[in-house]
Amino acid sequence: MEKKNNYGWVISAVCFLVLFIGSYAQYQLSPLSYLIIPELNLSDSQFSSVFSAAMIPGMCLSLVSGILCDKFGTKVCVSIACIIVAAALILRVGTGSYTSLFLCMIFAGIGSTFLNSNIAKILGTWFAPEKIGTMIGITMSGSTLAMAIAMGTTAMFPSIRSAYITAAVIAVIAAVCWIVLVKEKGTTGAAAPQSQPVLEGLKVIIRNRNVWLTGVNLMCLLGASVALSAFLPIALQSERGMTATAAGGLSSIIMYGNLAGTILGPMICQKIGSLKMHLIICAVLAGLGSAFAWLAPAGFLLMAALFLTGFFTSAAIPVLISVPIQLKDVGPTYAGVAGGFISTIQLLGAVILPTYVMAPIAAGNYHILFLLAGACMIIMVLAVLGMPELAKKK
Repeated sequence: MEKKNNYGWVISAVCFLVLFIGSYAQYQLSPLSYLIIPELNLSDSQFSSVFSAAMIPGMCLSLVSGILCDKFGTKVCVSIACIIVAAALILRVGTGSYTSLFLCMIFAGIGSTFLNSNIAKILGTWFAPEKIGTMIGITMSGSTLAMAIAMGTTAMFPSIRSAYITAAVIAVIAAVCWIVLVKEKGTTGAAAPQSQPVLEGLKVIIRNRNVWLTGVNLMCLLGASVALSAFLPIALQSERGMTATAAGGLSSIIMYGNLAGTILGPMICQKIGSLKMHLIICAVLAGLGSAFAWLAPAGFLLMAALFLTGFFTSAAIPVLISVPIQLKDVGPTYAGVAGGFISTIQLLGAVILPTYVMAPIAAGNYHILFLLAGACMIIMVLAVLGMPELAKKK
């Protein structure tokens, strides 16, 4: 029986790998921007759209993926999604135009979309209820770790093609591991959480003001974060004279800050004893960091500023994601539909704000671009003020 229980860690490791390749393939593009932009003759808006294209499936399929996995099972659905990702990243090796790269990146995001929507259901059949939250956090850290590794090492590849081939190989390995190793039935004796009827749930959450405010908060966070991640390496090269390798390494520090913030953010919120105060502090500090951290003196101060920017950005995210299940008229019953709805809003922000708002306004001026990213974080404060206090100390 112990051996069976330990198999849950195998499931978690495979999920970790699937999430890893989704983010790794996306965040490879940022350190390679100085090569990709001139080679494909891209504008800043086009590059931003390519970078954020992997998030488009999340906008369109978050709810759909949950429905499909309920009907046909996570094993089959995620297997197909992993095969699509592997095929897209193999085809990416030969891309030579904006359109082909954009399409490949869209399909590369399907695996993460299906897994993110159903991660609780998958791990819920392998781990006891009191361990599910911890295991979800560990498993989903695969995305953040991939961002850090991609940002810090991709510029070391001798060519774009070699970087793309590496991602394709990892994608094939992830698909094979999922198909061969993942089992549908777990060991807890409990069935995977069942989703509620989508139309019924949507009626409830669309009328819920706090669900919308949570989505707006995450939209601002993701929009600013994607803008910073996409353009920081090339800004450090063009404006501060750094090499591609140095710029990529410094940009990866934000991702390590993200990783620390994801883990420690909920604990800090509990210590503060106020959800709203925690979110306001995070928004203000992340906003200032998004606007000005990249201008800090080279060396320790620049590394610290970038780390703290990433930290305070991600310290708010898990706290916000936990809001819907705490709302009395949402709770566990509609938390799944609310999560899919909020994911759609936040990913709309991650795609639309940097690509169609910030980049066109900035028009190649990175000082303006990062000021807009910081302003996006500060706007989040207004949404926070309208939210209920859910973590107040007694």
